[in-house]
Amino acid sequence: MKKLLFFLFTIIILSSISCACSCKEIPVNEWVPFSGVTGFKVNNNILSFSSTNLFPLISSGDNIFVNAGNFNVLKLEMKTNKSYVTGRVFFKRIGDRDFNYNNSIEFQTGLNNKFNAYFIDLGRNSNWFGVITQIMLMPVNAEASIEIKKIGLLEPNLWTMSRVRWQEFFTFERPMPRTINVIFGPKLNGISINVYIYYLIFSSSFLYLIYFSIKLRDFKSIMNSLIPKILLACFFFWVLLDVRILMDQIRYSVLNYQIFAGKSLEEKQALSTFQYYRDFYYFLKICKTKLPERALYSLVVPDGYTYFDIKARYYLYPICEIRRPDEVPDYIIVYDPQKMLNGKDVIPKGYKLFAICNEAGYIVKRSLTP
Repeated sequence: MKKLLFFLFTIIILSSISCACSCKEIPVNEWVPFSGVTGFKVNNNILSFSSTNLFPLISSGDNIFVNAGNFNVLKLEMKTNKSYVTGRVFFKRIGDRDFNYNNSIEFQTGLNNKFNAYFIDLGRNSNWFGVITQIMLMPVNAEASIEIKKIGLLEPNLWTMSRVRWQEFFTFERPMPRTINVIFGPKLNGISINVYIYYLIFSSSFLYLIYFSIKLRDFKSIMNSLIPKILLACFFFWVLLDVRILMDQIRYSVLNYQIFAGKSLEEKQALSTFQYYRDFYYFLKICKTKLPERALYSLVVPDGYTYFDIKARYYLYPICEIRRPDEVPDYIIVYDPQKMLNGKDVIPKGYKLFAICNEAGYIVKRSLTP
């Protein structure tokens, strides 16, 4: 009995030690606005501000000097008025000239209008090493109001990493527009949860087989007993993951309500035409008023603007895009020319400027017969 009590006491002490961790807190009054931020203030140890664009940034002082090997979890207690948006943490080390995208890691926020604690595993970025001198935070990728109660760097331990993996499992997987809309499912430490399930089922089945083979020495009856258990385990995890993915569908419904509720039809069409590039819808609307019906056009956009041609076909109809490479368009629609050819205008030979369609682009018209 004494040995059992001593064992339990030891477990409790070790658990307490493992749950206690050092924290390098960065006080909220030491943060400053960098860009895309207004109404920046600290009141009752809560930092509050509003974002004016989709990339708001606030910065800590440049004198943190934290060993990345010892502190690799960022704890952020934050509240916003937007649900399920994306944030990003940037970091700068001794020797880095400035912040860059490679030295950053993304995170997802939860429900709006309440303080949520986010545990972000910065160690997942391979560049998280050396001495960290400064951190920059993009709390959301939307126009929103933000309140931050606490920001700190934690030492990893069993409790902290459990929180990290738990949040990672429930991270909202936002649908991405693709030709094939793949659902990747939840991940742990960047690895699909399916891999962990496969290993768990395989190792458990193997140990079961070894144990009862030694104990009973009746391989046939053991297999007859094992196979139903494997199928039952697969069914259990299938239901569990299906419920988990159903949560994302509910979150997506909340997100759609947040974006489209109370909007006019035109606003909904603009928002559905690539939320971050919704001016493309209004650009196409201007183009349609300037182009004659049944005219043939081709669309020129910067590299990486996926599916913009499909949206143009939909909203410009009955004005038609050329269908074959050998067809010569009457008009060429140029969108976002500043991102093409180092900002130079894109007017091919034999065409002249026809109309300027706001700051987003213009239309050129064929002036010479090929």
